[in-house]
Amino acid sequence: MKNITTKIILLSAIVCLSAVGFAGTTEAASSLYVSPATLTKTAGESFTASVGFNASGSKVCAVEGTLVFNGLTCQSITVASDVMAQSTPTCANPSFLIGIPNCTTSDKALLTLSVRAGNAGTATISMTGVDIIGEGASLGSASTSGSYTINAVVIPPPVPTQQVVKPTQQVTEEVVIPVEEAKENVSTETEQATELTESVGTAALSPAASKYFWPLLIILVVAIVGYGIYWFFIRKKEKK
Repeated sequence: MKNITTKIILLSAIVCLSAVGFAGTTEAASSLYVSPATLTKTAGESFTASVGFNASGSKVCAVEGTLVFNGLTCQSITVASDVMAQSTPTCANPSFLIGIPNCTTSDKALLTLSVRAGNAGTATISMTGVDIIGEGASLGSASTSGSYTINAVVIPPPVPTQQVVKPTQQVTEEVVIPVEEAKENVSTETEQATELTESVGTAALSPAASKYFWPLLIILVVAIVGYGIYWFFIRKKEKK
């Protein structure tokens, strides 16, 4: 009798431990996730991500939680069309409570997120207050965040401006004067020079001629004639 009682207690303990272990395994397996888990973007660039759950064979009927954006700006949140949102998340209030009609044992996407990258560094999308609910019981509260590398915007170096120096073009214009016109110009210049010389000569001699020229000329003629006569008589005396 004592041996039978001991076996019953032992079997009961094994069953209880097995049940506890099974429950712990189920809770650890069901979780929410953010996809993609990693990504590299440039500051100011927009991209999309999704939130879903891994059922891992458990029957999931509802999911709740709150989205947390770090280093990202939420632009919009869209709920999948084949689920029922009892509490619809928005960028201003990103808490959600979503029911799955007829429950499901398959993995499922629940939300589509549109975000814009902030400054360079690391950005994340995570969840708090997570609860995955089965048929009348909680299946787990685990979640996996998305971690993203945000690169700074690359500013190209300024392109040096090249100053183009245009050569100065000097245009030499040749003035072609017809031959006849050139001759006329030369003749005109010659006549003008002759007239100028005559004018200068006349202007220079006129006062002297009118006052000294004729008296001096007469005196010179008389002197020459007188000298000739004198020389004539001297020669004549020497011959005698």
